Amino acid sequence: MASHEPLKHTEPASGFAAEALSVFPYYSVPAQRKQGIRLLLLLLLIAFVSAFTVNYLLRQSYIHDINEKHDHIIASASVHLSRELGDVRNIVSLLYHDRDIHQGLNAEGPINTAILAQRFSGFAQSLDNVLQIRWLDIQGNERVRIDVDKNSVRQLPDSELQNKASRYYFRDAMQVEPPAVYFSGLDLNIENGAIVQPYQPTLRAGIRTGVDDGKQPGLLLINYDFRRLLESLRNLSEEQSALLIADAGGYWVLHPQAEQEWGHDLGQNKYNLSVQNQALWKRLRKISVISGEVLAGQLISAMKINLGQSTSQESATPVYLIVQTTAEFMSAVNWRSIWPGLLLAAVIILVGGRLLHHDLLQQYQRYLLNRQLQQEKEALEVTNAKLDISLYEQSILQDELVETRKLSALGMMVAGVAHELNTPVGGALMLTSTLETHLTQLTKAVDTGLSRQALADYILHSQEGLKLLDENLKRAKIRVESFKRLAIDRASDDIVEFRLRQVCDDLLRSLQVMLTHSGVKVVTHIAEDLRLVGYPGIVSQILQNLIVNAVVHGFADMTGGQIEFCAETNEQDQVILRVSDNGSGVRSDIAGRMFDPFVTSARGQGSSGLGLHLVHQWVTRLLHGSIRAEEPAEGGLSFLIVFPRHISAD
Repeated sequence: MASHEPLKHTEPASGFAAEALSVFPYYSVPAQRKQGIRLLLLLLLIAFVSAFTVNYLLRQSYIHDINEKHDHIIASASVHLSRELGDVRNIVSLLYHDRDIHQGLNAEGPINTAILAQRFSGFAQSLDNVLQIRWLDIQGNERVRIDVDKNSVRQLPDSELQNKASRYYFRDAMQVEPPAVYFSGLDLNIENGAIVQPYQPTLRAGIRTGVDDGKQPGLLLINYDFRRLLESLRNLSEEQSALLIADAGGYWVLHPQAEQEWGHDLGQNKYNLSVQNQALWKRLRKISVISGEVLAGQLISAMKINLGQSTSQESATPVYLIVQTTAEFMSAVNWRSIWPGLLLAAVIILVGGRLLHHDLLQQYQRYLLNRQLQQEKEALEVTNAKLDISLYEQSILQDELVETRKLSALGMMVAGVAHELNTPVGGALMLTSTLETHLTQLTKAVDTGLSRQALADYILHSQEGLKLLDENLKRAKIRVESFKRLAIDRASDDIVEFRLRQVCDDLLRSLQVMLTHSGVKVVTHIAEDLRLVGYPGIVSQILQNLIVNAVVHGFADMTGGQIEFCAETNEQDQVILRVSDNGSGVRSDIAGRMFDPFVTSARGQGSSGLGLHLVHQWVTRLLHGSIRAEEPAEGGLSFLIVFPRHISAD
């Protein structure tokens, strides 16, 4: 039987204290009061942890949904901008390689302005969004200029031609070696020292002439109107996720409040990202991608995109795509995350408090019964003492029997009370243990998250890939067309007819810099007339992964490496494609599981172990074929891929 301190005699309580004791009578028992306080604190702790957990999970869910919107907007804006820049680059390259323009700028004679004007006019009439086409000599003088205004093309007379030697874009463009195309930043078009009204957001793209090309030395330059693109980008904004664009200096090019745009051109220095959100500006100066970070109360996602090469800046000219969700909306998200947790905590406190109150009342009832039993025992002992005195002369056996019966009854009562107390005390201990386990699991869950190293590796590989693509796109016209086919193939999910040799050639052109740097030679034995029906983008990606795998792993410590592509068809109308290299082969411990995910021999160098796994998935699932690896007797590694020459949409 549990022991409690006996109630001390106190003056009767009155007023509020009396009412409190009538509801919580166990408060008058010190032992129960201490136990009740401990259990109440435990209940409050459970309610707090539950509320915090619900708040955290709901908030992360809301933020995840917002981040998905951010990623979609930034990806769409990046695609729009990249496509527009590609069109501009193609226009400049076409002008540069045009036969009539070459004749008009022939270095063996004077400049033929009539031919240039006629050809510039023809281009201007056939192109959208072009504001100006002009050629400037090395002193910055406009020698021929065509202006486009509302679909009308006008050649400026000599009296209206200007000298642009002082403009930044002329100085920077004259430092770029052809055939690279120069891109300026985005700013407002200025004529005769004044900003053109209405505003004309302009990108200038140009290429130098007269450098080993038989043309007169100067600069072929176009002014490209970005109004339509900026309006398309503005339409990407959603109600709570606004798209903003800042230039290299942090001035707004696109902003929900139009009056804050073009602060640099209009002399409004306060409309600058470095002034309005210094923390975000510092972050963007250090890293290229921000995904779902809370800065100044706003949820921010951002990406830096390079417009083009400018040696005066010693780097690419950047613009910053930013998607922000306002602090007001984030406050609303926080409240929507908090109130379910508060409601849960209230329910836990109310239900748990009632159960606790009921349990303490039961314990108090048992306490009163124990006190009553104790008093009855004491009275019984007094009576027994008197009986012992009065019946001392009775039989000793009878006295022992009476005493034995008393002790037996007392033992049963003690056992019953102990059993009654064991259930709530054991439940409390079990609840405490369960709470500790849940807290431990929660702590581990919070500490365990997305690896930062994995994200950093992805960003690094993405940047390197973009840089290679940017460099390759600046090649000659035939390379631009090759890359365009490659991009269309990669982006398209349609089944089309294509030549396997052309896909290989396009891929090798895009990887030429990497292959040259690594000293690897690729030899292709594929017939020109071998035509397939399927997914050229997938075939290109498979070959790219195998090439990169060979360069990174097979030729890591070698020079003079060689990769061979061989393709032929069999009687079943299947393509047998073999990709072989003379590298170091594959380690024996991973040879049998090289197509498994996350298997790599260069994890310390940043390899993820997914390259060959993806190749296997593409071959088997999309091409409906098979792939196996072989180790030739002469060394190296060979992949044999077999798939149908015609892949149906079914």
